[in-house]
Amino acid sequence: MSRLYRALLLYCLSLLSFCTPFKTLSRADLLNPDEKLEYLILKALDPVAAKEYLTLNTPQNRAEYRNWFWQNRNRAEYPIYLTRAIKAKELFGSLDLLNDERVVAYIRYGAPRREAYTPKPLTTDSGRVFVNPAEIWTYDSLGIQLDFVKIGTRYQQVGQSRFGKNWFPPALEPVDYGKPPPPPAPDHRLLNFAVNLYRRHQHHDSVLVELHYGIDGTDPALTPDKQNLIYIELTFRSRRYTSTVKGWFGCTPDSPPSYIVGRQTLNLPVDIYAVTASATTIDGKSWAQINQQLNLIDYVRRAQPCSDIIFYTLVDSTFQSPQFERSDLRRVVPLIPPEVYSGSTCYILYEVYNLTVDSLNRHRLEATYEIVDLANKQAMVIPTPTRFIAGTGTTGVAVERFHTMDLKPGAYLIIARVRDLNSNRTISLTAPIRLKPKKTR
Repeated sequence: MSRLYRALLLYCLSLLSFCTPFKTLSRADLLNPDEKLEYLILKALDPVAAKEYLTLNTPQNRAEYRNWFWQNRNRAEYPIYLTRAIKAKELFGSLDLLNDERVVAYIRYGAPRREAYTPKPLTTDSGRVFVNPAEIWTYDSLGIQLDFVKIGTRYQQVGQSRFGKNWFPPALEPVDYGKPPPPPAPDHRLLNFAVNLYRRHQHHDSVLVELHYGIDGTDPALTPDKQNLIYIELTFRSRRYTSTVKGWFGCTPDSPPSYIVGRQTLNLPVDIYAVTASATTIDGKSWAQINQQLNLIDYVRRAQPCSDIIFYTLVDSTFQSPQFERSDLRRVVPLIPPEVYSGSTCYILYEVYNLTVDSLNRHRLEATYEIVDLANKQAMVIPTPTRFIAGTGTTGVAVERFHTMDLKPGAYLIIARVRDLNSNRTISLTAPIRLKPKKTR
């Protein structure tokens, strides 16, 4: 009987070992509680120093290393970081103190403006899909936003984005060069040039068109950290009308490289246009031309209740250049092309027309968003809270920051649904967007 009992016990223990999550202890797990906080402070300020700290075998050596580290920094800051570390442990350290990436972010930047999302399960044809909780941390004074997603027992940082006066995305700025552009060289290479067209509101017999254009900052034709001169010509031609914008533009690639962008708005008479956009480097060795069609007749004939969805890499109240100003916003920087890296963010903006106003001439809107994976036609659940928008007049402007969180790379469709709260009228509009594989650090 005892042998049978012993065998049964061993069998149960073996099953338990397979079913129970197993965590391999790291050197950080072997630290005492105070040393763990010191390690996390180092990890927040200098990850290399944190690794060095873990290689030391005795508490005395680790204490001496910590003292040496702070001799080379402002010692008056140490109590601030220690207080943050204690608070971060209290708030986020109950399950996985050493691996929850909110802890390090809290120590480094302090208390954020924090938005937490716990999405409800999504019911699909194949069953219920459970979505990981997420948090968005915003530091308005620093112009930094961090995105976290819960994976297992810890929160992992999946994205970081910038905004505000500390960030100025690279732009194509007009330059008075005073010379005509050179013809493209016979052996010219193709310049990585992109153009987006958006239709906005109609006024009498014209439509306001917004044009975004840009050059890939990684293009070999551009010299990093130096100003490059590019000649850009934008022509809108119909049977009755022709409109042209042209000139020299200066640009300096940013680090890390991204698209260097420009923006134009034009009031065009209602017609069908052949749009030609070309860009030439100052030596003529790199050149590109893009041809598109712009149909404003069908746009007006359908009496569109809203504009196209316009994509921006940044929308905020910081002034950067006159070309990025809107009548209602200080800065709108184009997203070219309409694609982002997985884990990063972008902005969508659209206008809604002919809204019902109340006795004070004010409109009220409710805006919600959905994200659909075009590969399997499945709705995705990410932080897309309902927005309530109010303003004066019959035209409303909706702006939403689109957080890609932990969505996989691929093609998606953004669906915006707007309800006019004064009339209960509902409007839907869509726009495709592509997510690229996340950049490696």
